[in-house]
Amino acid sequence: MDRKQEYDTLMQELRQTPPALEGTLDRALDRRRARRRKLRPLRSLAAAAAVFVLLVNVSIPFAQACTHIPVLGWLAQAVCFSHSLSSAVEHDWVQKVEQTQRDNGYTLTLEDLIVDQKQIHLFYTLDWEDPACEYAMVLVDGDRLSPRPTVLSDSVEGPQDAGHIVLDYREGQVPDRLDLVLTVRPNGDGSPAARFRFQVALDPSLTAVGQVRPVEQWVELDGQQIYVDCLEIYPTHARLLLRDHPDNTARLVSLLCHLEDETGRRYEREGGLSGFSDPDTGFLTELRLSSPYFQQPEQLTLCITGAAWQDPEEAEVTVDLTAGTAAGLPEEIRLTRVDEEPDRTVLYFQSPVPSALLPQHFSWTCRSPEGEWHVTEGGSGTDQDTGLETEDLHLIDYPWDQVTLTLNWTRFSPLDVSLPIPKAEQKGSF
Repeated sequence: MDRKQEYDTLMQELRQTPPALEGTLDRALDRRRARRRKLRPLRSLAAAAAVFVLLVNVSIPFAQACTHIPVLGWLAQAVCFSHSLSSAVEHDWVQKVEQTQRDNGYTLTLEDLIVDQKQIHLFYTLDWEDPACEYAMVLVDGDRLSPRPTVLSDSVEGPQDAGHIVLDYREGQVPDRLDLVLTVRPNGDGSPAARFRFQVALDPSLTAVGQVRPVEQWVELDGQQIYVDCLEIYPTHARLLLRDHPDNTARLVSLLCHLEDETGRRYEREGGLSGFSDPDTGFLTELRLSSPYFQQPEQLTLCITGAAWQDPEEAEVTVDLTAGTAAGLPEEIRLTRVDEEPDRTVLYFQSPVPSALLPQHFSWTCRSPEGEWHVTEGGSGTDQDTGLETEDLHLIDYPWDQVTLTLNWTRFSPLDVSLPIPKAEQKGSF
């Protein structure tokens, strides 16, 4: 009996939540709330055009089924927050690796890969002996990878915890073989404490598939013209490719939308890499959605429910750091305080909680009165007492008493637009 048959048989037997999953959802939500309270500072990245979003989409029936299958049980818990990845695991779209290395008191096991033509998802477990290490970041040396991907890493919260790294290939496609160098940074900073190298040949039956559904239509959204080029569908995600119009007066920063098939099933925006913007104009050129790859729908409709825009003439905010005042803020955002610390100035803002699919209000670059550009650090979260969104920006070693900030988006427009997606053109075997 193969794994798919075993899965089908076990699905018929499921009636009660297995003991191993009792409280799984509650624990996941508790961990998510704890992370929101802790608010570790986030470091700005060179690839600032990428927008990172994590949404919760727990599928208890899926987790119940896969937990009974030894080959899939560990991975089921790691991917239950993503429809696309859980669907891939359900259809046995997994390459086992199970390579373990040890260095300087750290043990890293590269457990599994979920891979297709455009993305590689690395799942690993990390253990350590250092009592001073509360959490760890596992970083990828992207210079060793060709073609070079965009990399998204999460943190490992405790010894033997599971980690997830995404390698995303926008222009080309995934290579035939990975020469992967991983470094561990305890507590997210400082010098690397351990270094590992894994070499993995990728399964060509997993990396050669995908499809393209051409759209090639202009759509008017809140007075702006947006060209919807095509929808690319892969096992791990779907990509909606967009283009700006030269006559537009505002830049599209974020699009709230989903796909819907002929049965009414929805494919939402979800975890990992949410979208990419043009680094020169800031216009959203690529949006990521949950994948309908394994459902093989005959018809798909793009349903657009809202858009966030940046009006360039209203995007700058000037803050008087001495007086603690800000000029140019949108009405819903307020500066609550300015703190002077030995090595930094910290600005705190509050606003009504936006959709999780919208980016932070402020860019992580600022301008001094002398026109010099500086990179900041920052963080965001939800105030548990007021329910308001909080956002803080850290100006490191900043000697001036005034700073100019840039708003990532200046207004949001609710929309109700539906666009049929034509049938697919194959990029590989479906």
